[in-house]
Amino acid sequence: MKNIYIYLGSLFLVLGSIFTACGPDARLDLVGNIIGSAPRTDVRFADSEKYNAEHPFVTIKAPVENYRVYVCTDTHITTDFYNWQNFIRAYRADLLCPVALHLGDIVDASNHYPDVVNSFNEVPSNPLKPDTIMLVAGNHDICFKQWDEYLENFKTSVYYFIVETPLGQKDLFIMYDSADGTLGKKQLQWMRNTLEWASKQNFRHIVAGSHTHFFMRDNSQGIATNYPIEETYTLLRLFQSHGVDILFTGHSHSREVTLFDELTCIIVDSMTDEDKKPAYLIAIMGETIDYEFVNLPIKL
Repeated sequence: MKNIYIYLGSLFLVLGSIFTACGPDARLDLVGNIIGSAPRTDVRFADSEKYNAEHPFVTIKAPVENYRVYVCTDTHITTDFYNWQNFIRAYRADLLCPVALHLGDIVDASNHYPDVVNSFNEVPSNPLKPDTIMLVAGNHDICFKQWDEYLENFKTSVYYFIVETPLGQKDLFIMYDSADGTLGKKQLQWMRNTLEWASKQNFRHIVAGSHTHFFMRDNSQGIATNYPIEETYTLLRLFQSHGVDILFTGHSHSREVTLFDELTCIIVDSMTDEDKKPAYLIAIMGETIDYEFVNLPIKL
């Protein structure tokens, strides 16, 4: 047994040296990809709340009763952004889409947030509609100690917003930070308070969005940032008991749809340029929430 520990310790030292030597553009952060090499969840939550206190949550006007929301995740942008720009073109061209969501792992490694912003600005805007995209952080977005870069570019990773239709119906979208596989005590209490408040309002739908999913059915991401089972159970019951209709997540790079009582949990496909089947999701927000997956053309 002692020899096994010595072997594992040596292996981690070797791997750590290799990954550290890969430079600032490396795809792997040995510690960060497992637990997030950034301030822990409660610190990130406090940073988000500081911004939220100075910038009230917004209400977005939908053009029609049955509007559409475009949802993508796991773009892992470095210097390639073919799929990302195709997604931007698609939601900007859709006059029925007042808002789009990105569910995290926006970048793949450090020093690429400027590439995200520049690639976004390179796509022509649509003068016929507002241009709103809402984002949350994923584990890659906080690896390499780059939480400060995320904050500088995207300001917050815990918030909600409301979409209001022409006839006055309102849908609530709750976006939360699960980048290292836990909400932490303070954010979990924020979630309870928000859902308690929401359950007393007359929202048509309540939608949640984050990076880390509840149900791990393969080992594509290893043990990186997965919820403890107790927290999974707590969040599922919290969402189900407070009328959350649908949860959008990413992280595992392959689509899955799971029903938990009346809560629909959807893992959206990844959208990296290396993907063989890159895709995003369109949610149709009407009296019910319908959705469809849209495959992107493969980069040649």
